[in-house]
Amino acid sequence: MKTMLDRLNIWFALLLLLANGAAWVQALAPEGPAAVVQPRLEPGLADLRQRLMDGGHGGEPFSVEVTDREAAETIAWYLERHPRIPFARPQVTITPQGIAARGVAEIAGLRVSLSGQARVVLRDGVPEVTLMRLDVAGLVLPSFVQERIQAEIDAQFALAQDLTVVIEELTLSDGTAVVRGYVR
Repeated sequence: MKTMLDRLNIWFALLLLLANGAAWVQALAPEGPAAVVQPRLEPGLADLRQRLMDGGHGGEPFSVEVTDREAAETIAWYLERHPRIPFARPQVTITPQGIAARGVAEIAGLRVSLSGQARVVLRDGVPEVTLMRLDVAGLVLPSFVQERIQAEIDAQFALAQDLTVVIEELTLSDGTAVVRGYVR
């Protein structure tokens, strides 16, 4: 009788572990079906990119207007070319206060929702991006993690000092970002 109870306890414990695992997977799963965008470089950005690759356009002005959808498509285009970045299904919302993005990240083998919001301002011809909020599966990340991510963002945008474009104007409005400047 004791052996039968021990087996029953093992099965019960295994069942509880499986139920617990299923509950965590459900809790961390990305929210409902997100709109999937096609990977595509926004036409104005594609044109500017081509002019920069061609060279010989120094002093020429440029103006690029990007909508929420076009920004998401451009991110998807970039991610398609960098498959090691564990992020998918980007969605973007542009407002005068900043840019919000969300999607699905793969962390430790789990697919979880990831969302964040950043403030973007222009300083000396270079965008300055400040991470305002970042959460994974609905949980706000601890400040030391956000500070580390902000440091990486700062390092990447420090490289922008050497870009072959100078940004003279950055305007964010509901659903649209407009960037104007000239090629160095």
